[in-house]
Amino acid sequence: MIDFNRLIERFLEREFRPKKIGRYYPSEIGLCLRKVYYSYRYPKEAGKDALRVWELGNILHDFVVRVLKSEKNPEVELLKHEMPLKFDVDDFTIVGRVDDLLLVKESGRSFLVEVKSCRDVSSLKGPKDHHTIQLQFYMHATGVRNGILVYIDKNDLSTKSFRVDFDENLAKEIIERFRILHESLKNGKVPVAEAKQIPEMNWMCRFCEYAERCEKESVG
Repeated sequence: MIDFNRLIERFLEREFRPKKIGRYYPSEIGLCLRKVYYSYRYPKEAGKDALRVWELGNILHDFVVRVLKSEKNPEVELLKHEMPLKFDVDDFTIVGRVDDLLLVKESGRSFLVEVKSCRDVSSLKGPKDHHTIQLQFYMHATGVRNGILVYIDKNDLSTKSFRVDFDENLAKEIIERFRILHESLKNGKVPVAEAKQIPEMNWMCRFCEYAERCEKESVG
């Protein structure tokens, strides 16, 4: 028999490239800064499960792009998708990829659309904070002041969407978070364990591959 699991694993294999200090990513800045710090100082290869989840997210985003491009949906126009972004701050650079730029023809307004996959959209009461932070940064960097976070269910393709309006004060806080991360990495100073201290972030500790190291740092 053909081992399709192995075929998929080989297909998803990628070259391991540790991240470089001075080059940061919007998708991470809403996470616990200590975890992000560790990912630069003590890089780890992504596990097989993580690679599968990321690829599934890519597949679902490609599906959304097809939906937005379809002639069956004439009320919207997909202007751009998977737009690379580079944003310089002080002595470091922030790089990312904006999912979609969508024009709603009736109102003539443009929206940045960020697509996220999840297990159960029915349980969502609002957008997740780290996703909102990512989209806020994209709105700041591109000048597009309207955003939509779209969550798509992995099980049945049902969706739930949340409007995100640009918040200039939050954008400034996000840039400051990048500065804190950069200075911490340059100076070798471990940031505070935000996920331990902020109740809304506690869930991150359950999935953190650096939990044991973090615990030792906290005790020390």
